[in-house]
Amino acid sequence: MKNKLDQEIKVLEEMISIYCSGMHHSKPCEECEDLLAYAMKKSEICPHRNTKSFCSVCETHCYDTDHRTAIRKVMKYSSKRYFLRHPIKTLHHGFVVLK
Repeated sequence: MKNKLDQEIKVLEEMISIYCSGMHHSKPCEECEDLLAYAMKKSEICPHRNTKSFCSVCETHCYDTDHRTAIRKVMKYSSKRYFLRHPIKTLHHGFVVLK
């Protein structure tokens, strides 16, 4: 099984890909690639990465205001579509967040 950071990054990649293809075009655009790189960097250096479930429920918000707004927009758009592609992963995420 992948470690938690790898899983989080994979979900980020999938969600941003869904958003980008739905809102922009089929190839990742520079804006979405930059957002993914930023999110990956923040995930890798997060002081709570071993104990937190997901960034949305973390006690420390590492993202600056602009990136936080952008990732919320991506998650809002992608969440419904992600469920259709990965229902088990989505349900697992819901259980983890509700704990």
